[in-house]
Amino acid sequence: MFHNKKSNAFNNVSTFASKNKIRILIVIVLVIYLLSFVSFKSNIEKSDNNNNNNKNKNHKETLKCQDYDENDNDKSTCNIGVGSDSDIQYDSAIVVLGYSLHPDGMPTQILKERVLLACEYYSKLNNAEGSNTKIILSGKGKQKSDPDKAFGSEAEAMNEIALQNDVSPRDILIENNSSNTAENALFTLNYLEKIGVNRLFIVTSDFHVLRTQYIFQTIFPPTFDLVFVKAKTTLKIQESMRSSEKILFKNSKIDLEKLGALEIPGEKIEGYHPYRNLPRWRMIERELNLDDRDVKDSKMADYGSNQGFFSIQLAQKFPDATVFSFEGEAMNEYKSAASIHEGKIQDLGLKNNYLCKTRILPSMFEQLSQQHHHLYEYQFCLSIFHWFDMKTQQDFEDTLSNHLMSSRTTFIELPEAMLYKGREGQHAWGRVNTWYQGRNEDEILYDIRQKYNLPKMTWKTLGAILHENNTVRKLIRVDVNFENDIRKPLQKSTLVDEIYNCGQLMHK
Repeated sequence: MFHNKKSNAFNNVSTFASKNKIRILIVIVLVIYLLSFVSFKSNIEKSDNNNNNNKNKNHKETLKCQDYDENDNDKSTCNIGVGSDSDIQYDSAIVVLGYSLHPDGMPTQILKERVLLACEYYSKLNNAEGSNTKIILSGKGKQKSDPDKAFGSEAEAMNEIALQNDVSPRDILIENNSSNTAENALFTLNYLEKIGVNRLFIVTSDFHVLRTQYIFQTIFPPTFDLVFVKAKTTLKIQESMRSSEKILFKNSKIDLEKLGALEIPGEKIEGYHPYRNLPRWRMIERELNLDDRDVKDSKMADYGSNQGFFSIQLAQKFPDATVFSFEGEAMNEYKSAASIHEGKIQDLGLKNNYLCKTRILPSMFEQLSQQHHHLYEYQFCLSIFHWFDMKTQQDFEDTLSNHLMSSRTTFIELPEAMLYKGREGQHAWGRVNTWYQGRNEDEILYDIRQKYNLPKMTWKTLGAILHENNTVRKLIRVDVNFENDIRKPLQKSTLVDEIYNCGQLMHK
């Protein structure tokens, strides 16, 4: 009888478990979550106790850059105090950009991945290079303050992860003021200028990197060396974030305008959609500074210069080089562009900017690279390449390869890689589909390198600009070099009369 009662009890338990599998699983998951939460909070308290002295030493620098400082300064430009570690001479910095927390205030996986990648770079820089590296954990977030949440800001959540991954507390700056990427960038710039660091690694997620480049490249002067590091996410996450990132591109433009970052003090930026020009130039000028080439007697080209913003910047930066500006009017929409450019040349007294009014054809690039082996030191082709008369994929690839081979370094914008349906407002959208054949920009350039045997061709994306038709155009740097390079600059007369058939404008 006793045995039978035990058996019946077991059967009852088994039956109950079978009928309530889902409920039991939910209870188990909740218990595990609560235990992990308690463990994480316990680690926070232990870490706070273990590092209490260090944090007190860095009190001014880590935790007290709140909404307003003691002098009631605005939160977006709060004063930065350098604490007792001011005797440390930092030579590099890493800024980790925040990402939204879970509703309970715990860090998301996306945020964790950013911080862990930053910790890897911190270790490599300090151990392999012998650098002194500062880590800036940047982000207040948009959530409301709640004492019951695990963390009050994204920066504070990142701080705990960094401490658990062997980052010294004295090397951490918690910036829990900024609520968007533009504010992240401005705060970081102000801080780095105070501590005298001009090399910065910016860590964010892959889906966010183009917009981050646009913002940081615009806000930071070209004297800073910026390295963008992207934490990988799944293709599913990247696809899900694509449309929201385009919307946020618009918001970022507004954020930059509010900060006055799209203007040059005392100068009116003109040209085709002028708000794009300063971000592009900052991206390019930073590269020119890092190259630090001897460009004396070299030649440079600016295709579709449109009122001459980039040409004039180049001519002023490199007075010993000759800059050719091609106002290639495929249509008469911008008739006055060449005249405005000409007036600026006269006003500035520039003698090294040659203005050529012509229509650019693919055959010109073939002449430059295949017949004459011409070499520009730098050339710009910004949002103009899709205007050249290319009907087929072969035409597109031949023209692009010839164009790239005619310069040591090319800065180029191509239409966004996507399947166009005609509603986007993209010029020659049907041809773009034919040219691209479903490839993205990297795949196109890789195919060019393989197809035309250019093993020393390299490229990198500097950032992107949102176009009025809501497409995102990447600004890409392409370098083409050869083992035995026979390219050299053509004479000015050959370029003007035989290649481009320049019209009768100012400089001859």
